[in-house]
Amino acid sequence: MTVRKISKPSKCRQAARSVATLLLATTCGALFTTTTLAADAIATASDATDTTDTTALPEVTVTAEKFSSTVQATPISISAFTGAQLQEQGITSVEDLAHEVPGISMRTAGPGETEYEARGLASNGGAAPTVGFYLDDIPLSPPALAQIGKVVIDPDIYDLNRIEVLRGPQGTLYGSSSMGGTVKLVTNQPQLNTFEGSTQGTVSWTDHAAENGGGNLMLNIPIGDLLAVRLVGGDSFRSGWISRTVLDPFPEENGTARGDVTNAPVASVTPGVDTLSIYSYRASVLFTPTENFSITGFAMYQRMVMGGYDEFDYPPGSQYLTHFEAFPETEPFNDTAHVFSLNATYHTGFADLTSATSYWYRSEFQSQDASENISVVNGTDYLPSFYSERDLSRQFSQEFRLSSVDNDRLHWTVGAFFSELRSVWNQDAGSPENDAPNSGGNGTFYYSWNPYQIQQIALFADGSLKITDQFKFESGVRWYRYQSHQIENETGSDGPVDQPPLETRASDSGYNPRFNFSYLPTEDLTAYISASKGFRPGGANQIIPPSNLPPYCTPTAPLSFGPDNVWDYEIGEKSRWFDHRLSVNADVFYIQWIGVQQAPLLACGYQYDTNGGDAHSYGPELEVSAQLGAGWSFSLNGAYTQAKLIHPNAAYLVYLTTVATKQDGSIYCPSGTNCTAPILNIPKDTASIALSYTTSLFNDWTAVARVSADYTGTTPDEAFYYDIVLPSYTIANARLVLSKGPWSGNLFVNNFTDKVAELTANNTAFSFNIPQLTRFSTNQPLTIGAQINYKF
Repeated sequence: MTVRKISKPSKCRQAARSVATLLLATTCGALFTTTTLAADAIATASDATDTTDTTALPEVTVTAEKFSSTVQATPISISAFTGAQLQEQGITSVEDLAHEVPGISMRTAGPGETEYEARGLASNGGAAPTVGFYLDDIPLSPPALAQIGKVVIDPDIYDLNRIEVLRGPQGTLYGSSSMGGTVKLVTNQPQLNTFEGSTQGTVSWTDHAAENGGGNLMLNIPIGDLLAVRLVGGDSFRSGWISRTVLDPFPEENGTARGDVTNAPVASVTPGVDTLSIYSYRASVLFTPTENFSITGFAMYQRMVMGGYDEFDYPPGSQYLTHFEAFPETEPFNDTAHVFSLNATYHTGFADLTSATSYWYRSEFQSQDASENISVVNGTDYLPSFYSERDLSRQFSQEFRLSSVDNDRLHWTVGAFFSELRSVWNQDAGSPENDAPNSGGNGTFYYSWNPYQIQQIALFADGSLKITDQFKFESGVRWYRYQSHQIENETGSDGPVDQPPLETRASDSGYNPRFNFSYLPTEDLTAYISASKGFRPGGANQIIPPSNLPPYCTPTAPLSFGPDNVWDYEIGEKSRWFDHRLSVNADVFYIQWIGVQQAPLLACGYQYDTNGGDAHSYGPELEVSAQLGAGWSFSLNGAYTQAKLIHPNAAYLVYLTTVATKQDGSIYCPSGTNCTAPILNIPKDTASIALSYTTSLFNDWTAVARVSADYTGTTPDEAFYYDIVLPSYTIANARLVLSKGPWSGNLFVNNFTDKVAELTANNTAFSFNIPQLTRFSTNQPLTIGAQINYKF
């Protein structure tokens, strides 16, 4: 038996490329024949007087500032996508959307395992994220201590009204952990006196894998004149493309390094281990007992099950798309979430009084092969070993706010907020053959049961005033206080020895202000300048074993770390041209990041959190959309980000000058002066480009052909023993949609160049880390499929 090597194009790849080539040729051919018409449309657009022309770009309504406005009229950096746009572009997850939004990056190992960053503010340290995540008014927080990162619940996005992505600190209205930005998913609400529904069915095939499929259903059911129920359900399956290869014996060099796995005896090969199943159901109930009072209840259940990680081993590299093991250990991942909310709104006449109550609980479980890691760290023979991690989280939140209405010149919002997050980090590692001291007699390498609690309260006020018809001033402030509490209970032969449970606490309070001044000379131009502050709570650390016992950890971590905060300075513009056929939204930002929370990775495999010093991040962001005429539309988004740690403190400088190394073996800051280090997981440049063509066919059918490409530049990442640079990559997709009345069908080819990208290094490594092995998260290979949608 030999190790499978990916080389020869499969029939799926050949067929998909043929379809993609056909779509691309059709689009380019139409572009060639209509170039003159498109140019004439742009040239004469400035003379047009009919602003209701269907070729004008659509307006998107948002509620980013807690009142309804449009993207173009909101003087902050924001991107928004309607549900129709998401479906038209084939976007099925927030992870897909992140590639389309400038300034957003992510650290991912697949669905349900994605951590989001914005404007260079990485979340690799601390107990809270740098980007807030909301489902309607429900704040979705990641577990405080999960080794997988700051990953939030990944809701199914079928039947969404829109997704809003706000860049820059949103601390005034959205609180802590929104210092880089906020992602807000807005669901469609129940509709009174209207029965409607929609269905969707999808089937596809993935290269190096097999078939995929799924279906969704939505029903809106009115009950009398005062009550309506909206039900949404979905079920999907994705095949896997990563193999698990068991070698016997497992090759090693001098007992400390991985040998040549491509020429070792193969005991078994299990293809397609990274399967994915998602079951998602949600219900909303709207009750309007009076004209001025409404209550909306919401409930969601979602379960995500993966058979393994979307990761391949290096060495040997992406050409094998496999994980090598000494023993046949499975690596399952599952994520189960229950989400509930109750919103009540009363219209007082001059303002809306809203109560937003939410509660959710979540259970994540993953298990990881650790036989190679344990052998290298402890210097022992290979043992059948695995690490399992359970992250149990639940959060209650309550917000009261009063927002003004029916005043074009003055908008204001005041409110109070409370939340309590309780999470447990439970890790269990062992082997029946582990007879090391302090193994507890049951083979335990490591065991933890660490409850963590973060309680937050806040008072906030925010408003905008039109000083004149051209000048508007916005300002807000949020007072906050948080308390963190952790009980650390860890043991095992590779854990802290004779260490009783340790209780640590952290707390702080402060203010987050924001200021914004905008100039609107016409309805088609908004220019603004802003300054805003954001923060992230501090917290407590994991216990590090003493340096005189395995796994010989140094240095000892502090018991707690403090909060970090940012000041974001931004200047931007939003403009529309040629009777709204062209929009150009651009900004330049500069961020001062104080007390950056970092997670140094020790040679023994442990990590701890600390305030590493100060950093800065800066760069431009651009969004361009155009209706070119003759059925053509075009979009271009991009960002360039420079994010660096520029003033490490004395303790973190020791780490940078003794432990942190680059891939070539050199260390950061060898002289200890003028030390700078990149903020990890942040690509320097990203871009997205799309071209689509819409035309009418026979019998009132409409056809839309779309080709897009998403580019991510080189990205510094951390492989524990050294820092690496992930290479740039481009993912290209093509889509053809045919629609008539309530029906639409489409043919799609995703990743039609079959690019194998290195998305993240060791994102899931929660067992001991070793320099001999890096596991790269990767993307779904070339996938060809079809989808049918029906509305009634």
